[in-house]
Amino acid sequence: MSCNNTNSTCSSCKHNYSSCNNKCNKCGCKDSFLTSPPPCPTPEACPDDIPCQEVLSSDCIIYDGPDIECNGDIIIYQDSTWTDLLENLVEYFCTTYSNIPQISCGSDIVVINGSALNSALEQIVDYFCAAIVAIQPITADNGLTMSTIANVQLGGTLIQNTTLTNSTFALNINSTTVPALALQRSTAGFALDINPIGTVAQAISAKSTAAGSLTPVVEVVCQSALTTGAQAIMAYGVHNTENSVSPISAVPAVYIESASSTAKGATNSVALRVGNTLNGTVGSGIAIEFGNTTVAATNQATITNRIISKTSNNTNETQMASTFVIQGKPSLTTNPIDQLTLKSTGQLQLNEYGTPNNFTGVPAWSLSTDALGNVIQTTAGLFGTAFRATSPPLSIPFVLPILTNSEITSGVTIRPTSDYQIVNGATVTTMYDVATGIWTCPQSGYYDINYNLYLTAPGYPVTGWGVTLYAPTSAPVIGQFFIGVTNNGGTTYCADYCTVMSRQDLAHLYITGGQQGIYISATTTLVLKIQNMTGLSYVANTGDNIDWAIRRVG
Repeated sequence: MSCNNTNSTCSSCKHNYSSCNNKCNKCGCKDSFLTSPPPCPTPEACPDDIPCQEVLSSDCIIYDGPDIECNGDIIIYQDSTWTDLLENLVEYFCTTYSNIPQISCGSDIVVINGSALNSALEQIVDYFCAAIVAIQPITADNGLTMSTIANVQLGGTLIQNTTLTNSTFALNINSTTVPALALQRSTAGFALDINPIGTVAQAISAKSTAAGSLTPVVEVVCQSALTTGAQAIMAYGVHNTENSVSPISAVPAVYIESASSTAKGATNSVALRVGNTLNGTVGSGIAIEFGNTTVAATNQATITNRIISKTSNNTNETQMASTFVIQGKPSLTTNPIDQLTLKSTGQLQLNEYGTPNNFTGVPAWSLSTDALGNVIQTTAGLFGTAFRATSPPLSIPFVLPILTNSEITSGVTIRPTSDYQIVNGATVTTMYDVATGIWTCPQSGYYDINYNLYLTAPGYPVTGWGVTLYAPTSAPVIGQFFIGVTNNGGTTYCADYCTVMSRQDLAHLYITGGQQGIYISATTTLVLKIQNMTGLSYVANTGDNIDWAIRRVG
């Protein structure tokens, strides 16, 4: 349409509405608008009121607003008539949206290819209405909380027993600065109850790469303020019976093992440590208690034994000294009492022995210690290691009373028959050799040496030992009979003699002597020697005897 008039009067404004897009600047009355008169009265037979007095042609209505665009395309131009406006709208949407391509949601086709706009909108509405109806309402309960309509948080009140089942996957909780899992309970009972269903399933496995005594794999702290104390750990076992045939196969209620490839030889691997802290009183310590039940077999155990480590000096770490005590519960007592005490000096005390004598009986063995402090079993009394030999002597000729013969080391070795040989309460045959008369000390220690001699005068009962054959017989002549123990060399351990005087007859010679508590080293050899310087040769006689004995006393 073209404008063929640029005047501003109503009578001269002529349009060709079918093609004109460049309207005249002014058309119609300049200063006022024409108004529609009131509508005619509506006849009584008309169902609806007639709102308009007159009906205007769409060509007579002009849009005077700005151009209207859609996706960059001008759909409605300024100064368009209502006829042009409607035609442009229909043409645009019929051309642009008359052939909608296929629209899918996942594998579902929402809009069919080639659908018209209205049909496409209807298909979209139908699809999502059906989908929304099928959606279950989202709630957050049983340990979950809806923080917003679109956010579900972990944390809330459990409203039922809940089970998490994981056959091949694990539930991992990782944390950096706070505990990964904190369990609290405000009433009596367990904060955590682990009860595996499988017979081979372990209840708890705790592992950590932390090292050091203050970074344990598992830390259990009792925070009770009660002065009576509270248990930090309680472990129950069932059917933990000893197995005397195969002890290692017995299942203990608690098993502690420390595996270390570096703890070899004299180095020990520490499996358990119990400590006493915050108590600096001398004599305080730490105890491990053992309890047993009565014949009623209740779940209450009575304390029957204790193992105690307590201080005897705790001034500082260097001067600290400890005492180790084992306690037991005698009948008719409430608390266990000290029964064995190992002092810091290494001294062992049997607390119930001593005065009064609480334990009587016939001694059969004694407990002794060797040079290293090992406790050994010996014969009761002082005869744990002892020897004795005795027999009637053979004839003994006399020797001249000269200086060299006066030494017992020059005498004759006596070889009496062994009466007994005992080492640590056991009979042996290696201590004394009757063929040589040599006694060999079996162990270093303190010994008593004793000997006895009983000899009848050769002329008895007519004459005695005073009838000496030494010359001159008219003068008072003195002789001696010697006996002693030597090392079969130049050392004399003990010796004695009996003096015989001329014309002082003696029916018998009696000599008893020895040495008490002398130290003898192991493998030392001893012999019993005699020397006859009486002037009379001894002749063997029934009932006479020479014996000697050695016993260890310390």
